[in-house]
Amino acid sequence: MKDKKPILLCLFALFAVLFTVFFMVYVASYEEENEFTQIGSSEFYATPQGKIYALIPSGGKFELKGVWADKFRILASEGYRGRNVGMGESAVYCGNLTMTGLDPSRTMAIGNGYFTDGEISYFCSDVGERNYELGGFTEMVQTMAYAIFGADKPQSYIYKTQRVSSVNLTPILDFGFAAEKAALGGEGGKVYFEGKQLDGADARALRYVKDARGRASDFYVTDGQNVYFKSSRLAVKFTPELHEAAYFNGIHYLLEPSSGAVCADEHEFAPEFAPYSLPFGVSGAHAYHLLFRGKGGIYFWERESGELKRAADDHFAGDISPLAGSVFISGDQTYFVQSREVWHRNKSGRRLSSRHTELFRLKTSEQWRKIGLVRNGVYGAVYANGDKIYYFDALGTGQLIDSSVYEIADTVAIEILTRPYDLRGKNPSGEDIRKMIKDGQLVPAQGELVFEAVTSYDGVEMYYLWIFLGVAILAAIAGKAYEYKSRAKAVENKVATKPQGKLKFRR
Repeated sequence: MKDKKPILLCLFALFAVLFTVFFMVYVASYEEENEFTQIGSSEFYATPQGKIYALIPSGGKFELKGVWADKFRILASEGYRGRNVGMGESAVYCGNLTMTGLDPSRTMAIGNGYFTDGEISYFCSDVGERNYELGGFTEMVQTMAYAIFGADKPQSYIYKTQRVSSVNLTPILDFGFAAEKAALGGEGGKVYFEGKQLDGADARALRYVKDARGRASDFYVTDGQNVYFKSSRLAVKFTPELHEAAYFNGIHYLLEPSSGAVCADEHEFAPEFAPYSLPFGVSGAHAYHLLFRGKGGIYFWERESGELKRAADDHFAGDISPLAGSVFISGDQTYFVQSREVWHRNKSGRRLSSRHTELFRLKTSEQWRKIGLVRNGVYGAVYANGDKIYYFDALGTGQLIDSSVYEIADTVAIEILTRPYDLRGKNPSGEDIRKMIKDGQLVPAQGELVFEAVTSYDGVEMYYLWIFLGVAILAAIAGKAYEYKSRAKAVENKVATKPQGKLKFRR
């Protein structure tokens, strides 16, 4: 059989060339070939030809079609916030999106992202976000049409807008919240978050739920009876013990301890497995999943599928108590949590296949003895059991420390790790710990695998792979058309689309 390596190398080189061509075309055509002048401290820019563009985070600049600099004004109403709202002669814009129906001559800011002209109101977000209504294939086609033919740039990112049914609004709490003035007078008015109504909320009593440290939650609020995540009313009712238990891997978790009810964002965990608890803590240093103990098993919320998944049976007969870092004790047994990734290599390259959060049982012979903390416990702790001494890591895989428990093989490391923290002296660093691992002073502890929580990415990765390949193939066409487009733009820029003197911006 002939050696396939030269063929594979040629295919890889061709793919690399196609991708490079696409990348160069995309970058070269990403913005109109003009100088941009920022209008005040806003998110709007003007060109020498008098065109107006809105900057969308992660998306770049988008033209406000038919809007000219001498007829444009910004509405920066709340310091930093409101910088993305501007007005032309006939429309009010949230970024480059029209807030349809608002009269520019009468529009004013209410506060917390709300605007009104006295007849209708809108909410305009000040955070750019992914436009999920634009599918991957559509985005690819629109991107190529933009790069090759100068069509409109795909709206991959947007500032979200929402029309509101009321004009008699007043801001409450923080950004995104507003209420009808009648609601504050006890007359049953509506309450809104980002323009969406909070069903049954009492504006006079509305407040943020606290987290485990007593700080205000980002998105959970309550009126003392109902509980909401953003604008969604949850099934759980408020109690003084209810709190946001964790923000883990992009998900907010709410826990009501007396009933054991849990919500992941606005999604309630299956009540038939309640009560739930968090025996393994909330640290993500060595975990990809937040593990909950419930009836009949150990559970986790999978962000990718939006589902509650069962990791394993509940192997623990009694309480589970934290020791330090990712180490826990149940009965006379010691356990530790650890994470790992599985990567596969195929003809298309190396890709992530799955992420695992594993629970191991560590063999011990005696009670644990605390030796000391590493940088006041921020980096970890050192414990002894029998004739073995261990380092319990708290830095995590993000600091390139793969294991959560290390057996200390060199006693010199004990003194370095547990050295009292000195504001002016030499303290152990992450680099020092990584070097100890490399030199064999710290050896990953071996344990018996009890169970694991797994999230697979095979289907997701293949979806994006096909999109990526499709874009690369179309890039060959883009390379041939780029020269034509560049010449056309050069001619276009020489033509005065509208006579302009010195640009003036209205405020």
